[in-house]
Amino acid sequence: MATTKFEIWYMRPEWFAKGITWHKPDPDNLELTHIHLTDLELEGGQCQLEHVFAHMQAEEWSPDGEARPLIEAKGLRHTSMSVGDVVVVNGEVHLVASFGFEWLNTEGV
Repeated sequence: MATTKFEIWYMRPEWFAKGITWHKPDPDNLELTHIHLTDLELEGGQCQLEHVFAHMQAEEWSPDGEARPLIEAKGLRHTSMSVGDVVVVNGEVHLVASFGFEWLNTEGV
């Protein structure tokens, strides 16, 4: 089975308060509000968004604080994926919502 690459973007600390209160970032300028944290490859297609969310919880990907140096190096403050963070897959931008994900329209998609 083929793998799919998921780009993980976490909110910048200065955007965090807006992000967790449902403000939407500009999907064409994510760098203004988010920082690219890492890429994750999973078998299967885009339907794996819920698996991405589960994988990006601290107890899963950083149970002993392994991610702390990466988080600090990127200037971030949160380890677990949260409401307001973003996953980009196949050029489509998906915002973590209270329940599931919200697709954000982008130019050219």
